Amino acid sequence: MSIIKILSETLVNQIAAGEVIERPASCVKELVENSLDSGANSITVEVRDGGRTFVKVSDNGSGMSRGDAGKAILRHATSKISSEQDLWKIGTMGFRGEALASIASVSRFVLKSKVAGAASGVEIVIEGGDVKTVQDCGMSEGTQIEVHDLFFNTPARAKYLKKDSTEIGHIATWLNSMALARPEVGFTLIHNDKKSFQLPSGSSLERRIADVFGTATKDAMIPIFYGGTDFGLSGFVGKPAISRGGSKYQYIFVNRRPISHYLIAYKVKEAFKSLLMEGENPVFILNIEIDPGLIDVNVHPRKVEIRFEDQQRILEVVYSSVKAALEKSNLTPLGVTEAGRYMSDKFPVDSSRGSSVSGGGGYSGGAGSGSGSERFSGDFAGVNSFPGTDLQVGNDHFGGTPNFDREQGSLDIQGGGVTSLKAITQVSNAYIVAQNEDGLVLIDQHAAHERVRYFELLDQFDGKTKNVQPLLMPEDLKLPLDELTLLRDNLETFEKLGFELSEGPDNSMVLYAVPSVLSGEDAVEVVGGVLDDIAHSSAPTAKQGRTETILNYMSCRSAVKFGQKLSIDEMDALLRQMEKIDRPYTCPHGRPTMISLTFGELEKMFGRK
Repeated sequence: MSIIKILSETLVNQIAAGEVIERPASCVKELVENSLDSGANSITVEVRDGGRTFVKVSDNGSGMSRGDAGKAILRHATSKISSEQDLWKIGTMGFRGEALASIASVSRFVLKSKVAGAASGVEIVIEGGDVKTVQDCGMSEGTQIEVHDLFFNTPARAKYLKKDSTEIGHIATWLNSMALARPEVGFTLIHNDKKSFQLPSGSSLERRIADVFGTATKDAMIPIFYGGTDFGLSGFVGKPAISRGGSKYQYIFVNRRPISHYLIAYKVKEAFKSLLMEGENPVFILNIEIDPGLIDVNVHPRKVEIRFEDQQRILEVVYSSVKAALEKSNLTPLGVTEAGRYMSDKFPVDSSRGSSVSGGGGYSGGAGSGSGSERFSGDFAGVNSFPGTDLQVGNDHFGGTPNFDREQGSLDIQGGGVTSLKAITQVSNAYIVAQNEDGLVLIDQHAAHERVRYFELLDQFDGKTKNVQPLLMPEDLKLPLDELTLLRDNLETFEKLGFELSEGPDNSMVLYAVPSVLSGEDAVEVVGGVLDDIAHSSAPTAKQGRTETILNYMSCRSAVKFGQKLSIDEMDALLRQMEKIDRPYTCPHGRPTMISLTFGELEKMFGRK
């Protein structure tokens, strides 16, 4: 009896789908790439429930005839290559001819298409790889593909899908990338029948950057260009002021195909040497135009990696072009004359790396721009205990109610504790030196104020206080599209914290009021910074934990900065604020806010005991 079996075509397609179709965003990617290859300049993506129950991609491309549509759903059927030579000079987004067959094998699939001049279009309905119907349909020129109930026949795959907010986040992030690669194409994303964003066709890259990230980001970008006989390089790099803690806003396109390339990203960062603080990464958008015969895109199932025939040459040009653009802009390294301008509130040191800055430069101004003890004014509801909640950590986005863990930390202060502390001086514009009856206490001013801000925001969220500061003039929140989606998905949480927001024009939100504790801050930068950090962090999946993540980041963003000069009155006011809160000895991230040195320890150090 033979044990070797020939797999069915349906099973083969499902295996292929496992390599190419990981989640709804994978479907969107494959279908949008097909739309682009068809010459479409307007593409609409509609999804429901994060894409798990419904994905629809519509375009105004060239469409397909009845015969071609029937072939397109077959495995290894494509219009993009026909010979082995074509495989080494691929100029289209797709070429393997397996995406539609793979998607159709793990979903309930409907394809509609019509070519110019045809009396009618064609509709093909497929369920789990089996063709159910083929019939004429009425429609305009182009193609519409619907994917219902993704992974309905492969439940083992479906159970690995994340929350709807996570899945739509992946879709929005990928569409952001493609929108930057193809600024001439209009993109629309609709989630649960609500328009998430709409980008017009016919844009330049500069205009598209403004539409996706906002005018402020566009204005902080420096153009780069190299026009050689071997290849071309164009795009933008961000000034150090908009550097980020992660690599999320780094885009590399080769022949307008989004790719991942660690060495290119490394060379861009190397060109920024001495302009960025440790742990910060530059923002950039690079377009490399090169002869398709000099690259190999057939090295990864999802085509996100490529090989260059002369990689070293590419890296040299990227480095030299970015370096030249930066030198032409006459930027000053961080920590010298323009540190204060570069280190804006929106981009403080990532909390996961700590909040240390060498010397006393950076993080000046911003938080607490009021004078004297006004910076630390405010009362607390005095809440002492809340039930804790078990949290599971994952990669989902956020929203909900915080975990109220208020047990006392293990670090304690000798003698009278915080209540009896009196500020003596400030060291390096970062640490407060205070004294009580038992000795000296060193306080990390940023960590301490971060803890104070946490409980101010927590009391606001919990309804124990309701202090809202209306803005003199409403402000537009022009955020990156994926961050805008995050904000909309978690609008209730922000509103409970005291933000008053509504939908604005052109993919924006309008901010009318902020929590009073943030009245001295640039609220637009605080919100943008929080969303930016959350978007590339591992946030808890539980509802309580996700909101605590918002509180933690917002507390960090709005607190007095490490490197910010304080007066004695301001330092004493901060100490009095710490008297009113529980667990003053650690910041929301668990780092200590203070350490003590008793007079007895000092006497031992100086040999007096």
